[in-house]
Amino acid sequence: GGRGDDRGGGRGDDRGGDRGFGGGRSDDRGFGGDRGDRGDRFGRDRGDGGGGGAGGAGGGRFSHVDRNSLNRGDGNQGPRHSSNNDSFPALGKNRTDLTPPILPKHLQPKKKKEPILPLVAAPLALPGEDDESARIRIENKKREEEEKALAAKLEQEEEALRRDEEEKAEAEKRAKASEVESDLLASFSSGEKLGGDLAQWCADQGAILPSVEKLIFHLLTSKPEASPDMECLWAEGAKFGAALVSLVDDNLSAQMQVLFAVQRYCHSQGFPKIDNEYLVQGMFRAMYKYDLALDDAFTEWKEDESSQYEKSKGKAIIQTMDWFNWLEAEDEEDDDDESYEEE
Repeated sequence: GGRGDDRGGGRGDDRGGDRGFGGGRSDDRGFGGDRGDRGDRFGRDRGDGGGGGAGGAGGGRFSHVDRNSLNRGDGNQGPRHSSNNDSFPALGKNRTDLTPPILPKHLQPKKKKEPILPLVAAPLALPGEDDESARIRIENKKREEEEKALAAKLEQEEEALRRDEEEKAEAEKRAKASEVESDLLASFSSGEKLGGDLAQWCADQGAILPSVEKLIFHLLTSKPEASPDMECLWAEGAKFGAALVSLVDDNLSAQMQVLFAVQRYCHSQGFPKIDNEYLVQGMFRAMYKYDLALDDAFTEWKEDESSQYEKSKGKAIIQTMDWFNWLEAEDEEDDDDESYEEE
């Protein structure tokens, strides 16, 4: 029957009498037969023969239709889309493998051996030159190279000989200077000349005179006494003081050498303590008293980090702490006095 009659009749009977949903969709809701007819009609229209309704699952808008039939343009054309499995290919199948195939060894082409070309000797003769002239030229060049190599070897031997002679002369000079230095140190500390005479003698020696550190250290160690002289009476002007002051006056480095000589001497004595005072501190005080080391020299000595004196430097600093405290207090008093005078 027609679409209007079927839907109207079926829906009117069922919905008017019983709206329950049990017992099958075609009997209860009135859509079973009607949708079967529609399934038949739409199946024929779309080229699908299975449009009849069966129970409540007939054709129509809600019928199960083959997807291939929906994708056809007409009955003769194939499906426009692949099935579910073809629409989602496995991972990696759509990638192109560009790896070249490897043939078995017996099928692989054999590599051609490169021919070994014979050595080609460079032509001896230059353009426009005959063989005899080329031979003479080559022999002359070879002879010149040999002469140059021989000259370079002789020059190296002469240089080595000259260097050995210089080193030997320098060693003899040092030995002679050491001998002279020993004589000068002995003459200085002998006491034959004192005061102004000794100062003049030092001036006459000039550059060959040993350093202040060596003069004082030799003076302190050449005449060992039962007890070290903490007051350093040898530094009086009438004795060795005048000569030493002439060597250290306005010379900070020379004044530091005085303190290094005292440090070395106290180290050789074991940094003893005499009359409840350390020897090094008493001698530092005497150097300050006789103007052989001034304030700046003490400061520079304390801050110096020379490796040749570091072995005994720490102990000397510890034993002279009271002296440096006094020296700093003295400097502060001098600064206060200068400020007071300015006011």
